[in-house]
Amino acid sequence: MFDIGRLLGVKREMDSHDVIKTDVYRYKRNTLASGLALLSLVFECLYFMLFYSLLNGTYYSILIGGSIVLNLAVLLITFLSSEGVKAYNKKYCIPLLIIAVIQIGRIFIYPTDIAMGGGYLYPESTYEITAWYFGTSLDQAAVSTILIIYLVLSAACLVVSAIVGYVRAKQLEVFTKHLEDGNISIDAALKELDAQDAANKATPAGEVENA
Repeated sequence: MFDIGRLLGVKREMDSHDVIKTDVYRYKRNTLASGLALLSLVFECLYFMLFYSLLNGTYYSILIGGSIVLNLAVLLITFLSSEGVKAYNKKYCIPLLIIAVIQIGRIFIYPTDIAMGGGYLYPESTYEITAWYFGTSLDQAAVSTILIIYLVLSAACLVVSAIVGYVRAKQLEVFTKHLEDGNISIDAALKELDAQDAANKATPAGEVENA
């Protein structure tokens, strides 16, 4: 029978150190998964800061309105999902993966149009796109490249956040089940660690006396 616990490193035969290490998850937030999700928002903010600094009136249409709504949705959903994975709720890993796919898909909208010099989103239109970004003038190639990099980094952070969030949530779920079934005992693990510490402290004293 497939053992998901063994795959995730949670086994009935865990030693005391592993038991205590996994038990910490019950009292400690999953800050790694949450932090990665929030880091993706940093790249998202850098993306739309550059995009909205474009000196090109062609983009100021109904399509840009949809882009603004999408940015707000990405920010809101990602932030709420980061709070969910922080609390070891694996259901919030799904929205993170969906947003990651959306971020990759966005590469083929404005960044692609900029790289092609127009004619992609607006047929029969060509234009030279420049941007003023953090006090620096950027040409068309630089703008499209940076936009793509931001979206890729944002998507990568979201994917890793979802994976870490799911794995740790599943670890805690399996570990808790083992506790409830009596296969693992926190008290027994603590007593074993205390005995090991006492033995380690007594060993040097015994060696000195023998010397």
